[in-house]
Parts: sequence; structure tokens; C-alpha cells
Amino acid sequence: MSNADGPIPIWCDLSHLGESTPDRLTHVLQTPAEGVLLSPGQVPSTMLPERVCTAVLVQEPAELEGLDAQRPLTVISKDLGTLGRLPAAWRRGLWIEVEDADSMNAAVAALGLVDVLVVSFSDETNIPLELIIAEAQHHETTVIKRVRSLNDALVTRGVLQHGPEAMLLRVDSPGDVAALGNAFAAFHTEQLDLVAAEVTDVRSIGMGVRGCVDTADLFEPDEGMLVGSTSSGGLLVCAEVHYLPYMNLRPFRVNAGASHSYLWTPGGRTAYITDLRAGEPVLAVNTSGRARPVVVGRVKSEVRPLRLIECRIGDSTINTIVQDDWHVRLFDAEGKVRNCTTIMPGDRMMAVAAKPGRHVGISVSETIVEV
Repeated sequence: MSNADGPIPIWCDLSHLGESTPDRLTHVLQTPAEGVLLSPGQVPSTMLPERVCTAVLVQEPAELEGLDAQRPLTVISKDLGTLGRLPAAWRRGLWIEVEDADSMNAAVAALGLVDVLVVSFSDETNIPLELIIAEAQHHETTVIKRVRSLNDALVTRGVLQHGPEAMLLRVDSPGDVAALGNAFAAFHTEQLDLVAAEVTDVRSIGMGVRGCVDTADLFEPDEGMLVGSTSSGGLLVCAEVHYLPYMNLRPFRVNAGASHSYLWTPGGRTAYITDLRAGEPVLAVNTSGRARPVVVGRVKSEVRPLRLIECRIGDSTINTIVQDDWHVRLFDAEGKVRNCTTIMPGDRMMAVAAKPGRHVGISVSETIVEV
């Protein structure tokens, strides 16, 4: 997996802190936050890691005198005149309080004049942010929204599908930083290593409960969900986006598998089908291994005939149990769509392999045998 630990589009605002600043800064630097906002007196003597943008909130022009002109800084001010005094090496950032149409238009007018635009909105609606983001497409200015809570950050991230380029969140405690990292981890695109699994056995096994996972998203033709009976791995089951002769397609659905099955979820975790609830994330995985989080809308469980597909990956044996019907499809190792009733021993299917051993969906180091 890659990218799950990549940067998150958050700047942590520490500018209000006093003596606790060094400790909070240390905590922030251990997270994937993209930047920090400090007061001039908080800027440490040593440079921060290159991956972290160091921004300085300047209230008065005199505060510029204590800053090192050779350091790569982004200076944020509410006054354009102050920004005109900056050394050429520094990025210029303007802070605007958006309270009405005039202040929103002022923010739009600043696009292209500064490198960074921080907007703080007095109202909860994201309509003015949508308008600013739309205008920003024609400029190189980085738009940052000041958010007031973690939930605000998650909602803001989806404005016009991609949100502003970053969000500024006040950080008071280490718990704020930890919660931020955990929440955004669930919304990162990941890259999974998919492998070929040789089919060793396929057979009808009788009746059982299977779950359809319906999401609040739409799947692409090359996407599905990873489903398996054991923590050693699973097969890539297609979404219902392929031809069905007797009913409409359900592009939001994966007819996932038997009720006991694992589904792969963000951050290297798994969840039992029966544990999934509306609002929780699962992974939509394509045949190249790109995995994106999608939100569960419901899980529809019904009694149906079931089919066992057993495979071998190296020395490990995995299996996936799906509804025993032609319309349920899986991807083979070449990324081709295969009806489950046509899969035979010797075929090679697309799979994920994992170390066995999980507790409440989290991989753990323990001796475990699953058969």
C-alpha cells in the first residue's frame, strides 16, 4: 500500500499558543499535515522538514524584521501593503474575512495577486467557497479555507468534489492532531499490490446469507471490492456495472459475498460484511490496484445459493464465497470480467495477499491458522 501515509491538505494553526508551541509543533511534524501557521516569535531557529510549509501570521509590518529573509517562508497578512514589503524569496499570503458579497468579491479580486489566499467565512454555508474555488481555477493562487472543526474539514474537502487546496485548522492539543490524521486517513487513495491467484476448486455449497454492499458512489467498469473468507487474502469481485439481460444495472453495488466475509477497508483494515453500517468507508479497488474510499449506504443481506471459489497464492490458500449465479462476476488476473459460474480450476484470478492474523479488522502479529 502506498499513499495512505501521504500529506493531508491541512495546515495546523499554532499561532495562538504560548509556551506549549514547541511540544505541539513536534506532534504536528509527526503527522502528514502539509503546513503549520506560526506567529513570528514561534518560528524555530532550525528549518522545518521540506514537506511542511512554514507559514507566519504577521499582524504588524515591524514583525517582519525578526524573520530570516533566507528561509523559505509563506507570510500571511490581512494587509496587502505589508505583503508588498516581503523579500522576493517569500511567498505572499493574504487573509480575508468573508462576511458578505463585497468581502467575497474582494477575495476573488485577490486571486492572481498573491501566492496564498486564506479565507475565513462568518457563515456556515459553503456557497461562497464554491464561487471562490471556481474562480481560482484560472489563477495560480493557493486557496485555503479556515475551518473550525474536524467535521468542517471533512465536509469542506468535498466542495466542488476536490475542495480548496488546503484547510487551516486551529490545534490546541495532541488529541486534535491525532484525530485529524485518523479521519483523513480514511479518505486517501491507496495503491494495493494485486497478485494472480490460481483457482484450485470451484463448487456449489448450498444455501446461505450473502450481502450486497450498496454505496453512495458509482463504480467504474474496472472497479470492485476485495472479498475473502480469511485474513490471508481475497478476490476482486466486480461491481454491478456490466450487462444484465433481465434488470437494470446497479452501478453503486457490489454483490460482495457470504455474510462471514472480510471486505478490505481504508488504512489496511478489513471489516466483516455484517459489521458494515451506513456512513462507513470501504475500498473501491480497480484492476490496477488503485483503491479509493466509498461510503456504505446500506448492506442488503438475503438467503441465496452460494458458490465457493478456492485459490492458491504461493503457499497460501484463500477462498471467496459468492452468490451462485451467473450475474455475479469477478476479475481474472488479466483484468477481464468473469461470470462466477464459468470460473474453473486452473484459471488465474485477481487477488490480494496478506499476512494472516487480524483482530477487529486490524492486522496483528500472532500465530493463526484459517481453513
